[in-house]
Amino acid sequence: MLLSPEFVLVKEITSNVPRSEFSESDLEQAARLILKAEGIIKPLVVRTIGWESYEVVDGHFEYYAAVRAKEINPRDGERIGAFIIEGDKAKVLEEQVEMLRNISPVSEELTIQEEGTINLNDLAKLLDKKLQPITTKLDRLNTSSPTDSQSKKNNIIEEKLENIESKVDQLVPKTNIVEIEEILNNQLEVIRQKISSLSKQEALSLLAKTQTALNRQLKAIDRESNQLQRVNLLTVETEAEIKQALKRVFNSTTGGTEAWKAIKYWRKPGKKLTWENLEKSAKKGHQDKIQRFSDGIYKKLKQIGNIPD
Repeated sequence: MLLSPEFVLVKEITSNVPRSEFSESDLEQAARLILKAEGIIKPLVVRTIGWESYEVVDGHFEYYAAVRAKEINPRDGERIGAFIIEGDKAKVLEEQVEMLRNISPVSEELTIQEEGTINLNDLAKLLDKKLQPITTKLDRLNTSSPTDSQSKKNNIIEEKLENIESKVDQLVPKTNIVEIEEILNNQLEVIRQKISSLSKQEALSLLAKTQTALNRQLKAIDRESNQLQRVNLLTVETEAEIKQALKRVFNSTTGGTEAWKAIKYWRKPGKKLTWENLEKSAKKGHQDKIQRFSDGIYKKLKQIGNIPD
């Protein structure tokens, strides 16, 4: 294999994903591990966008962990390992990244039925899997009298689970909400019973881990929600709908106007709206180039849009 990572200055790299997308505590932990190991085990994938400047293609979390490492120790955190996409293999390397990024373990996926509902058995298994490490740990801890602090922290758990219920409510029809609530309430009851007998220190430690686990679950549900809410680019009628979708996923409407121009261009008579054609409109010098419609906007459009076969 000839492909190998290079060391790139962290200050020369940018990301189009906001840092706020990631937990600062997770970034802090990852940054300190990078510094302690004197490197990262999973290099970034970046593309060249200018003279000694790069943009993250894959590994946004790792990038921000590297940024945090540089904040902690500017000298030791100055560089990070990265695969640089450039030259004649750029396209095939980006295709490889896209393919690997979309592969998930079967056990982690929520099954979407033909009617657009979630397989509830799969959801129950997924919740069980996410909460199992917490309940197992709780079983092993010594018991003691509950404290006021524990009661307050228990309320945090309940709020987190209520957030999960809210997310699930966006994914499934109302007829299934009762079943979803039953699943979540059962899990909540287990947590309440276990935590009520912990010491203050044990409760605080376990509640922090519980919050992290629940945040991961919320992100998983967000991904499913985003998948179901993709805009049909063949039938979308207004620029506002594109901007609304961008706002929902990226918390910004940047690129909405240019994306809408590209969509309308390929929906004209004699043309065909496909991802391949939209990609042409993002290439500099191409005859179908749409002004200010960049590769970054094209990639955002792929995350919010759908072009049915």
